[in-house]
Amino acid sequence: MQDTTINGFLNRSEAFSIATLIYARLRRVTGRVIDVTYLMQNQDYTKHVIDLALSANDSELQRQAERLRSLLVFDLEPDQIKIEKEIAETYESEVTEEEIYRAQVSHHYIGALR
Repeated sequence: MQDTTINGFLNRSEAFSIATLIYARLRRVTGRVIDVTYLMQNQDYTKHVIDLALSANDSELQRQAERLRSLLVFDLEPDQIKIEKEIAETYESEVTEEEIYRAQVSHHYIGALR
């Protein structure tokens, strides 16, 4: 779901910057607080925050919301989203508790010299 191209990275970086501006302005104007990190991960939440910013009677908020909307492209088809969820569920179910324990223990130098 993440775009790994350089252009995609720049768009995500710029989108994050705009989202932080929306956060500060939205808090100042309406008293509402948003989660910028979650905004970058969840399309539904992003749409909600954009709608919230557009509904505020503040020209700067509306301008930033339009900038954010133009950067974030919601181009995944419902079938693609379904496939991605199935893949994620497959990988989650393959990890056992013992593998998780071994991964955690190896980072603590237990039973080994540094």
